[in-house]
Amino acid sequence: MPRTPTMVAVNGPAFREIRVRSGIKTAACASLVGISRAYLAHIELGSRTHVSPDVFAAMLRALGITDRRAILANPYGEAEAQPIEDEAGAA
Repeated sequence: MPRTPTMVAVNGPAFREIRVRSGIKTAACASLVGISRAYLAHIELGSRTHVSPDVFAAMLRALGITDRRAILANPYGEAEAQPIEDEAGAA
């Protein structure tokens, strides 16, 4: 059975650009995604580079993004997300 990805590397600044061009305010977008406004700001500013698969899917739905590569950190890299290591090097 394939392993479920634990985190997805996301390009927060690209997401922010799409959100702004779509005319959606930060608070409204956070509500659509189901996360706090502060957490969305961390993602968009790049201080949070990985999100759960559920949050990633909600981000795509919130802005009507049909090609997930638009906000992937490495759109032409691995198709599946990999667990990220913490600062101590453990997954």
